Amino acid sequence: MHRIVQTHLKKFLSEKGIVEKDPSKQFEFFVNYCITSRFFTGKFDVRDITTADEDAGIDGIAIIADGELVTTEEEVTALFSSHKKSIEVEFVFIQSKTSDKFDKKQMASFGEGVFDFANETPEFPHDDILTEASKIFEIVVENVDKVKNGKPNASTYFVTTGVWNNERELEAALKTTQRKVNGTGYFNKVESKKIDRDELIKIWSSIHQPVEAIVKVKGYVPYNEMKGVEESYIAIIPAQNYVESLLLAEDGKMRGGIFDENVRAYLGETNDVNKKIKETLQSEELKDYFALLNNGITIVSPDVRVQSDSISLSNYQIVNGCQSSHVLFRNKEKLSENTMITAKVIEVDNPEIVNKIVEATNNQSHVSNEKFLSLKSKSKLVESYFNSWNEESEDDSKVFFERRDNQYAGLGISDTKIFDIRTVARAFASMFLEIPHTSASYPTQIFEQSGDNLFEDNQNEIAYYTAALALYKFNRLFNSKKLPGNFGKYRWHTLMLLKYVINGKSKAPETNSKKITSYCTKIIEALSEPRDEHLKYFEQCKDIIEKGGWASKDRLKRSLHTNELKELIKNELK
Repeated sequence: MHRIVQTHLKKFLSEKGIVEKDPSKQFEFFVNYCITSRFFTGKFDVRDITTADEDAGIDGIAIIADGELVTTEEEVTALFSSHKKSIEVEFVFIQSKTSDKFDKKQMASFGEGVFDFANETPEFPHDDILTEASKIFEIVVENVDKVKNGKPNASTYFVTTGVWNNERELEAALKTTQRKVNGTGYFNKVESKKIDRDELIKIWSSIHQPVEAIVKVKGYVPYNEMKGVEESYIAIIPAQNYVESLLLAEDGKMRGGIFDENVRAYLGETNDVNKKIKETLQSEELKDYFALLNNGITIVSPDVRVQSDSISLSNYQIVNGCQSSHVLFRNKEKLSENTMITAKVIEVDNPEIVNKIVEATNNQSHVSNEKFLSLKSKSKLVESYFNSWNEESEDDSKVFFERRDNQYAGLGISDTKIFDIRTVARAFASMFLEIPHTSASYPTQIFEQSGDNLFEDNQNEIAYYTAALALYKFNRLFNSKKLPGNFGKYRWHTLMLLKYVINGKSKAPETNSKKITSYCTKIIEALSEPRDEHLKYFEQCKDIIEKGGWASKDRLKRSLHTNELKELIKNELK
């Protein structure tokens, strides 16, 4: 393996806390993370998309639906049960090889594996990851009337550490894979791509480097000075340049991560507002009036530099205008040189001011997702509570609540210690609401499933910290292989059992009671024991789970199994 790739691979494994001796498997994790990050910029566990050794010639599979990475059939079922229509769905198939060359037979085998996956009765063996992906695929096929263009898209990536030299037979192998997958009739758009050493390095580097852009402007006017705001402008930007400079990534897709601070994801072309925006852009009579008809864009950046006819931005976020931006991007060929947009460009690094801007520019309608919940006063108190514990804790017991996306980027904090609002909610729901089956089944919809019981004003912040600390300790022990490999799928159920193992069989106090403080403190102290002495508590949980019999993935998602484990632990602790 090339030394530069090895260096990046080591950094990746360290950041993600992955302990894996097999170089081929290490490389699979690395490649799957890099490729999937091109389609999905949120946090995800690469193990959820990486297949086992007995796969069907597919090393990784990522399914992106409505902008989210979905890993369970329950998630995609819930999505199609919603009011949404014209949902974009993409299946991403990945094969990675550590060899320093591209092999035609291996490429052909990969194509056969993807082709077989789409068959109604696959012949190749499927592990748990591919089995779940197949179930998701079936649900998508059954709901194609709600899928954009009537079919999902598919992308295949064959990755090696070699250099691509445009050999004719290898080009033919790629085209053959594309033709075979397209021939299944299940996909709308099929792309078959190769990634060589240089491209892989470029993808990895782009994930870690700041997003920078220079956008041309027709004119701008500065706002008056404001406390906490370095600079701010109202600018008129040619729509074509806005798309090409700020939205378009090198691979032709929408730039990832630039809408992380926006409380709304793209709502699709059938949304009434988006439909009208599209109609305006497609009208020769109206497209030049776009700046007058549209509410405009709001962009925040910690570094704004103004020249005579352009504005330079670094690490910018489009905090309002997600819908307009996506419609502009999808209709870029319709834009004329007279189509303009109005934009507020604000240089600010104060998170509280950023939050106020996000709230003020997104108050048109209720948004019931984690983005808006991150602005609730309780979530801010939880963040402060985590920080107060970290000031007094040993390094091995520090965990960080990432209330806002990427707020700890560049601070040298291991990814294994950082938990976003969704993951903290799943941990809390598992441990204290005792619904680990929901956390296992609906990772992208935990707020829709249990939103009324999350980040409520009367809840004690210590419960959220305790649950996150327990999850961190579990992950660290599991990643270092001190817990068995088949135990990973039980992480949410383990959190529920752990509090009984440490505190006894009595029911936990309500999270809004005074007693919850001493209850949680006992758990925190147990988990903070040095030299992994707390392993014994997790092993007790494992013993309970083994007595109940190792469950299938389907059984893990059922409340019945949760109740069976609760009965087992209470009987064990008599």
